[in-house]
Amino acid sequence: MQERWLNGVRSGYPSSKKVKAEGRVILYVDESACYLLPLLAHTWAPCGQTPVVIERAGRSHLSLIATIAPNGRLYVAGQDQPFTSEDIVWFLTKLCSRYRKRDLLVIWDGASIHRSEVVKALLGAKPGRIHLERLPAYSPELNPVELLWSQLKRSLKNQVFTSLEELAVAVLEKIRLLEQDPKLVKAFFRKKEIGFITS
Repeated sequence: MQERWLNGVRSGYPSSKKVKAEGRVILYVDESACYLLPLLAHTWAPCGQTPVVIERAGRSHLSLIATIAPNGRLYVAGQDQPFTSEDIVWFLTKLCSRYRKRDLLVIWDGASIHRSEVVKALLGAKPGRIHLERLPAYSPELNPVELLWSQLKRSLKNQVFTSLEELAVAVLEKIRLLEQDPKLVKAFFRKKEIGFITS
């Protein structure tokens, strides 16, 4: 059963002056997944005794989507099924409700679910409300949400979860900690590759 939980297309960027003049909120968006299959990292063990992690996880996973803003705000949603275009529209609609008085500049990659007719229909229904900018192909380093995923997954390393419910609880706990640390989220924007769009 699908479950959602929540804690906004063209190539090239508009200028910072244009974004500020329009009063848009800059939001970077990206999707990822957290698998039951544990992320194993280096550890200490007695000489000659290789540590062994026993698991029967398979490839079950949580699909995650997140957006972060340069001011440190963070919104994350997840479900136990792959995202569809309808799910993307749901997420964008939630972002619009979070920013009722400001229009959005959403920066994300060129995934097919971002370019679907369903997403285009949302843009048509909310003219000017959401402006989409597509990152260049094969350039995840330009999206600060990738640093969020890295931070999240590192915090889950060497842990074994027996169900998606257990994994979801752990992920939500880590997300809450990040929500309470906007300085860390802001630090994701200090990468030289993305500083030009948020400065």
